[in-house]
Amino acid sequence: MPKRTLLIPVLLASLILAACKDRPAVEEEIRPVRTTVVGEDAVAATQRFAADIRARHESPQGFRVAGKVTERLVDPGAMVRTGQPLLRLDPADLGLELTARQAQLAAAESDYRQQETDLARYQGLLAQHFISQAEFDRRASGVVVAREKVKQARADLAVSQNRRAYATLTAERDGVVSRIDAEPGQVVQAGQTVVTLAVPGEREAVVNVPEARLAAFRTASAYSVQLWNDGRRYPATLRELAPVADPVSRTYQARLSIPAADDAVKLGMSATVFVTGRDQPAQMRLPLTAVLDEQGRHAVWVLDGKTLRVKKRAVTLAGIDSQTVTVASGVRAGETVVTAGVHLLRDGMRVRRLDPSPRPGKPALAQVGTDKATASGGQP
Repeated sequence: MPKRTLLIPVLLASLILAACKDRPAVEEEIRPVRTTVVGEDAVAATQRFAADIRARHESPQGFRVAGKVTERLVDPGAMVRTGQPLLRLDPADLGLELTARQAQLAAAESDYRQQETDLARYQGLLAQHFISQAEFDRRASGVVVAREKVKQARADLAVSQNRRAYATLTAERDGVVSRIDAEPGQVVQAGQTVVTLAVPGEREAVVNVPEARLAAFRTASAYSVQLWNDGRRYPATLRELAPVADPVSRTYQARLSIPAADDAVKLGMSATVFVTGRDQPAQMRLPLTAVLDEQGRHAVWVLDGKTLRVKKRAVTLAGIDSQTVTVASGVRAGETVVTAGVHLLRDGMRVRRLDPSPRPGKPALAQVGTDKATASGGQP
């Protein structure tokens, strides 16, 4: 074989090797992520709920007649006594009604007297046989009807007198005016609550419990109430828990008695109710964003702190709320999991932390409680 022919394959191989040597290497993709360290926590060990202080006995009051409010005689927070005027309605229409009833009574009484006088005359005519017995009986019945009309007119007059008295709303019992829902010029209906009286005595903390926390709230082992203004805490007992949710906020109202309440616990104050749950096995709690949901199967990305590479691991969840999940199995305390960027990862991928390196053994997620939004039905 000619020597020139043998050189051609050698030259081609050299050119291919040179081209491969000059091609730049493909850089490995590194994804930025946020992480947290798994920490053990007793599930629902202590929960916090926003509350306000109210009296145990509250008396909503309203007018027994409809009308326009003309006077407000008390202010919120005022101490009132039984029978003290609170609000007044415009008495003009009620006064006209009373005048009409008085006129009806006067007419009924006049007609009754006339019927009695006529009956006495007809008695004499009957004795002289100028009228029949049937005619006399008809006249006697007219007297009975006139007498009953007088009774009816007197009853109507008494009702009108009462209605005119109802134009002034008075306190049904001693108490503190905790709320006023009507102002001068406002037209109110009969029975509409316009004033709420709080009866002095036992104080209570009122809480609106979300349905997701209802079972834990009902079965708690201890309750306490802490005032916002000075931090004082008082033991409390669950006295009442509504069986039906509020149709607007979808929360259940709970009332907790404060037996040891002193003068520092005032009506209308804001407070925090601490609910201590019963002992439960320690479980892991993670942010909701750390969990992948793949057709009903759940997993997390576990980070190797030395190689900074992630590995997918299946987990079993024990509970889910609006912000966190409780992990029953699949991860161990002290392991690092990815909490942001989980949908862009794959097994073995190298990542770059965007958060400072967490200290081993320290949970990165604090215990979750409720805030003021809970009182209006919001989730914590």
